[in-house]
Amino acid sequence: MSLFSDWEVSNSAAATLPGGGESSGFSQRDSAAGGLELQSAEAEWSSVCPALTEDVWKRLHRGLEQWFQAVSSLLNCLAAGQKLPSELERLLSGSRRQQFDRWQSSYAYRGSRAVTWLWPGAVDVMLQVDGSLQIMDCDLSLPSGLERLRIPNCRSVSDSKAQLRQQLFGLGGFPWGSGRVVLLDPNSSCASGRCNEFLSWLLDAQLVTTSDLSVERGEVRVRHGKSWLPVDAVIRRVDDELLDPNCGRPDSLVGVPGLVRSWQSGLVSVFNPPGTGLLRCRSVAALIPECIRVFLGQQPLLDTAPALSLEDPVERTRIFRNAGHYAIRTDDPMHPARPWFGGSSDLRQLEQLRRRIDADPSRWIARPLPVPNPGRLNLRFFGSLHRGFSLLPGTLIRSCEVDGGARMVISEDTDVQPVWRTRQS
Repeated sequence: MSLFSDWEVSNSAAATLPGGGESSGFSQRDSAAGGLELQSAEAEWSSVCPALTEDVWKRLHRGLEQWFQAVSSLLNCLAAGQKLPSELERLLSGSRRQQFDRWQSSYAYRGSRAVTWLWPGAVDVMLQVDGSLQIMDCDLSLPSGLERLRIPNCRSVSDSKAQLRQQLFGLGGFPWGSGRVVLLDPNSSCASGRCNEFLSWLLDAQLVTTSDLSVERGEVRVRHGKSWLPVDAVIRRVDDELLDPNCGRPDSLVGVPGLVRSWQSGLVSVFNPPGTGLLRCRSVAALIPECIRVFLGQQPLLDTAPALSLEDPVERTRIFRNAGHYAIRTDDPMHPARPWFGGSSDLRQLEQLRRRIDADPSRWIARPLPVPNPGRLNLRFFGSLHRGFSLLPGTLIRSCEVDGGARMVISEDTDVQPVWRTRQS
C-alpha cells in the first residue's frame, strides 16, 4: 500500500490554450482539493527504508550529479558531430558504434550551443541493506513515475505542485522561460498516458498530439481554433525514432515532420532532446563511469551495473557455460523479453533463449549476479541538469529481482512506495 493516495486524474479532454497555462484535468482538482491533507513520509521512514540514511542521500546526490554531467558531456560530443575519445570508442560493440553513427548522421546539429539534455531524468538504483549503491537502469528521454510521488505535509494539491516544481527544477524556473510550451503525447490511451497528463499539469504545458502541431519554414506551431500559434518548446513523450518521420522511422504516425530540423536550427527547444534515448540501452549506460573519467577527469562515486555484450561469440559461449552466475536481459528495456536469472533449473528455457540470442545477439546483455540478499531494494530517483544539478528529495521504492533490476514496469507496479528525505535538525 502506498504512503500517499494516488493523484486524481480527470478523464476530460485537455483544453486548447494559447499559452502555457493550465491544460490538464489535474488543474481542475486544485480548488476542490484545497484542504487535502497529505501524510507525513517522515513518520513512515524507519519502517519503509532504514538503509536510506542521510549519508546515503548525500552520496547519491554527489554521485548522480557526476553521472548527469558525464551524460551531458557525452551527448554534447555526439550532437556536435565530434568523434568520441579513443577511451570510449574502444569500449563500444559493433552494433553500438553503428547506432551512434546513425544517430549522428540524422540528429547532430554540428554547432556550438547550450543544450539542456536532462530535464528531468530518472535513474534506478539498487540499494543494499548495508547502504551500498549500484546504478541499474535509467530513463533520460521519457522518464515515468513522477505522478506517483507526493510532497509530504502539504495543505493542498496546488501547494504540492509548487513545491515539487521547485525541488525538481530549482528556483530558476523553466528553461523556456515564459514561452509557449506543449507536451507531445503519442496517444492519450497509451500506457504512459497517466504520466503524460500529470506532467502536462505539473509543467503548465498544453497536451497535444501530432495533428495539433505543424512546422512552417522551420517554425513549430500549435493549432488554436482556426489559427496557428508559434511554439517555443516541446516536451516530447515520443521515442527518438518516432519523433520525426523525416529523420527517424518514416512510418511514424506520432511524430511531427520537420521537428528535429527545427531543433537542430535552434528555432525550438525540445525536452528531453533526441539523443537522451541512447542512454536507455544498458550497454550505453555502462559507459558512463568511463565518461566520468574522460570528460570530467574524476573517479566515479557510484557503482554502475556492468552490461556484458553478447555479440562476441567467444564471450557468449563463456557466459552460457557459466549461465548460473549471470542475469541475461534485453539491452533496451523498451523492448523487453523474459529475462534469465542464473540458478534456474529449466535448461530447456535456457537453450531456447540461447537460440534467440544467437539470431540477434546485439539485443541482449548479461550481468554478473550479485551475492544473494533478500533485503535489497530498487529505488527510482529523479534529477535534472539545468542551471546546476537538482535531485528530487523523494524516491519510489520497489521490490527488485535477484540481479537488482526492477521487477515490473513502474506504471504497472502496484507496490510502489514513495519515501522522502528526512529533514535534519
